[in-house]
Amino acid sequence: MSLSSKHQTIDVGGSPLHVPEGINYSCSGCGRCCYGVAVPMTEEDYDRVSAIDFSKDLPQFDWSKQYRRLSEKESANTNYTHAIKSTSDGHCPFLINKLCHIHGKYGEEVKPLICGLFPYSFNRTPSGIYLTVSFRSNAVLGNVGTPLTEQMDTLKEKLRVYQTVYDEGNIIWDKVKLATDKPLTWNEYLELETRLIDAFVEGDNTPIKDRIYAGSNILFKDLPAPKASTSTVPNKMDKAFLAGLYALYLPHDPKLKNKDVHFNGIKFAAELWLKPPVFKYGKKSYTFEALTDFPWTQDPAIEDLLTRFIYSRIFGKWYFGGGFAQLSVIAGYHHLAMLLALARLHATAAAIDRGASSVSMLDIMQTVRQLDEKIGVAVLDGYSAALWELVLFSPNRIHRILDRCFN
Repeated sequence: MSLSSKHQTIDVGGSPLHVPEGINYSCSGCGRCCYGVAVPMTEEDYDRVSAIDFSKDLPQFDWSKQYRRLSEKESANTNYTHAIKSTSDGHCPFLINKLCHIHGKYGEEVKPLICGLFPYSFNRTPSGIYLTVSFRSNAVLGNVGTPLTEQMDTLKEKLRVYQTVYDEGNIIWDKVKLATDKPLTWNEYLELETRLIDAFVEGDNTPIKDRIYAGSNILFKDLPAPKASTSTVPNKMDKAFLAGLYALYLPHDPKLKNKDVHFNGIKFAAELWLKPPVFKYGKKSYTFEALTDFPWTQDPAIEDLLTRFIYSRIFGKWYFGGGFAQLSVIAGYHHLAMLLALARLHATAAAIDRGASSVSMLDIMQTVRQLDEKIGVAVLDGYSAALWELVLFSPNRIHRILDRCFN
């Protein structure tokens, strides 16, 4: 089954649960779910797990310091109260030889609730709950396993668990807008989204950048046409903004990889004209031109992965409004276009770093996994959101960047 604007809907306790077609997942035992984040726990999780003496099983850890209480900001709109601290290399201390020590020795029911939810992701909206899956999972990256539409009993249980740890009001959808001065009703948005997804998933033989452009044209259908750009070459603002996002989502410093993402709009504006835009990977820095001069791989599997990644963000409503920093639909959609450019630049840097002559599927998988991790914890303040609205409104900017990245 391929991606489609159609989806299946089931009733779960009176709430519609919308399940995408064409997305597959079965646990592959890769252990990736246990990397990159401090595992949050409810009070009951904490009491249950911390009551066990792990010092004999896992003496390499100081169990008096392995848990921490969450801040009020971290636990907002959830029932989480504590977290399991990650190790110095970013994995859960209970991950031993790619297997969960708690699960293996004490049973699945002893693990924190969040562990059983991964990689399923639920988003409450005025028209029901939309299901997507996290691209931190190797199985999701490869689209391997059972179609989500054939997991209905599992999904009902996962949703029940989700509803026990996340408050009903954790997502606010009362300020949906097409652009900063163009509010939308929810039904108007849903009609727009159907056309957006149709344009994105039905052109199987169309390059992904052209499908992005088609979606952008749909969003501007009832708005004044933006003034055409006099240049097709990315300018300094284009490259500087892209480099700013790259530094946030794809940091080269290992210490930053497990940190939340806070876009500082004032700092970005101050540095815009002071520092040249560079893209770091490992111990090297690259210019935008150096990375985009490296030939892009015309691999259908890579195109499929990038398509599923963007599609999942659109279907799950994780790119605008309550799903992403209250951005307008246009700014949010163009941000997704920027993610494609970031994937191209970072995967290319990875290929160059290892001395390869082309980008591989593993390079792209590594990049998309990290993007998915970071976007999920991105935070924008009011000034930053206003800056994004300004910079990301222009379809000309998206054309200049993607035309260069995927030439």
